[in-house]
Amino acid sequence: MAESGSEEKTEAPSQKRRDDAREEGQVAYSKELSSVAMLGGFLLLFYFGSGRMLTSFQESFRYAFVNLNQGDLSIPMLEQLTWGFFNQATVLVGPFFITAILVGVFSSVLQVGFQITLKPIQPKFNKLSPLAGFGRIFSKQAFNELLKSIFKMGLIGYIGYYTFVEYTQQLQNLIDQDPRALLEISAEIFGVFSFRLFLALLVLAMADYFFQRWDLEQKLKMSRQDLKEEMKQSEGDPQLKAKIRQIQAQMSQARQMQEVPKADVVVTNPTHFAIAMKYDRDSMAAPQVIAKGADHIARRIIEIAGENGVAIYQNPTVARGLYFQVEVGDTIPEAFYRAVAEILAFVFKAKKKKRRS
Repeated sequence: MAESGSEEKTEAPSQKRRDDAREEGQVAYSKELSSVAMLGGFLLLFYFGSGRMLTSFQESFRYAFVNLNQGDLSIPMLEQLTWGFFNQATVLVGPFFITAILVGVFSSVLQVGFQITLKPIQPKFNKLSPLAGFGRIFSKQAFNELLKSIFKMGLIGYIGYYTFVEYTQQLQNLIDQDPRALLEISAEIFGVFSFRLFLALLVLAMADYFFQRWDLEQKLKMSRQDLKEEMKQSEGDPQLKAKIRQIQAQMSQARQMQEVPKADVVVTNPTHFAIAMKYDRDSMAAPQVIAKGADHIARRIIEIAGENGVAIYQNPTVARGLYFQVEVGDTIPEAFYRAVAEILAFVFKAKKKKRRS
């Protein structure tokens, strides 16, 4: 049989293989999608909070020019100035920091779900091998990342150039205007450029995400030998399970044989089937099958019954029906009440006659 590693992996991965890969940190994750989500978050932050940020920026400069021209700077004054700058900086930097955390977590959970595992960051000594590192540098994944980087650089350059050319005339008209107009047109150009870049990178990120899912599916594919080995691990070796079933059957037969001497009657067919039944009017609603068997097991039941003085009654129809319809330990079905009652009546009557004689 061919080795698993040399077989072509054509089978879809099993759920167990997917779960194991997930535990190892192998998931369909696109860095491009997280990056574009971060860019989108920052754009929304600028759109809704740019006015407040600009006001805070202006207040910071105003605060500096008003307070830093004092001749005598004391320690309390420096502490006050430091806290003032810190508060203003918090307004400027804080929203970016919070947005980066929220968007980063959300984009990751959206792609792979909520999964916490430390295995990807555990040290792996095989990665210290220079040959392995050299192989990763020139791997298919590294080549794909290089192509994506080149494509993104070209895309950013094209969008920037196209946007600049579109606003060239407006920039030329700013020569005779005040600096505030320059700030406004610069903000507009930056906004248009960022939004166009976001849309372009979003398309790229979605394509990359679906590629990552496809690539992971290819890596997790299994050969037929892999499936067989996994089935053995999850369900057990078929030969071992057969051996266990054989041992269980032998133990069950041994327990049945121990119960045969307690039976009131053994119904036979006459040697192919044997059904041992017991009936106690005080504790049982109906007769109970305490042992049954076919062929050599049936002959052994009959033999033990004969050795222990248990009545043996030949009724092929009843014996065959009880064998196929009733399990050991169960009471007989209502359909057999009449036939079994006649058998037990005959047996009990024969026992009474034997005790009198």
